[in-house]
Amino acid sequence: PGVLAAAEPSLAQGRTFDAYHDRHGENVAVIGSGLASRLGISTLETAPAVFVGDRAFTVIGIVDDVQRKADLLLSVVVPRTTAEEIWGGPQSGERAKMLISTDLGAARQIASEAALALDPAHPDHFKVVPPPDPKTLRGSVTSDLNQLFMLLAGICLVIGAVGIANTTLVAVLERTGEIGLRRALGARGRHITVQFLAESGALGALGGLVGTSLGTVTVVVMAVHREWTPVIHPATVVSAPLVGLATGVLAGLYPAWRASRIQPAEALRR
Repeated sequence: PGVLAAAEPSLAQGRTFDAYHDRHGENVAVIGSGLASRLGISTLETAPAVFVGDRAFTVIGIVDDVQRKADLLLSVVVPRTTAEEIWGGPQSGERAKMLISTDLGAARQIASEAALALDPAHPDHFKVVPPPDPKTLRGSVTSDLNQLFMLLAGICLVIGAVGIANTTLVAVLERTGEIGLRRALGARGRHITVQFLAESGALGALGGLVGTSLGTVTVVVMAVHREWTPVIHPATVVSAPLVGLATGVLAGLYPAWRASRIQPAEALRR
């Protein structure tokens, strides 16, 4: 139970090998539809042949659907006895392979029973490789994606911090006269520092708020389009503007410090 079928190819036309071909080692072949198209073979009525090296093989079948072995569409398959006669047996270490198709969710159970079902006397002659567990695979992919998104978010954060620092520094240079006037009227260096830190922090918080809003809207729209249930953690929505605020304050430290060092007399002369 659970086994659907071995992954056998279906033929577009012709036939596959039988016991007669295996027993007598005839020079016949079954080729993939992709290879047949490249070679211009569209019918088997004329008994077309393909050459492998200097050996001619009569094409008796064309494979049209291979389900899970797409490489067979560009391959030439010959009987086992013919291959052993011409090229010898499998090289050391090479083993025959079989692909088994199962019902959804039955792969691991079939993997644990396949070797015993194939040869109860010698199940150790077989090596069964089950597909990866979907939950484990999904968790691994999700973890990799999260790390990638965190890296991208970090890069965007650095770029945003540089932009805020540059904007604030330009504002300091353009408002030198204003800074000098405030200093002349009694403002201290810490007042100037707080002013520019507040401005850079506001820029960072505004950027975080806009980015959070766009991200939330994108998640909801995509979820509705895919008929999914949107899941957004409240901590993520709340923390993003705070992270933007902190980034803006850190980015404005140097421009604010530079603004606080401007002397009133020098600023008014400018």
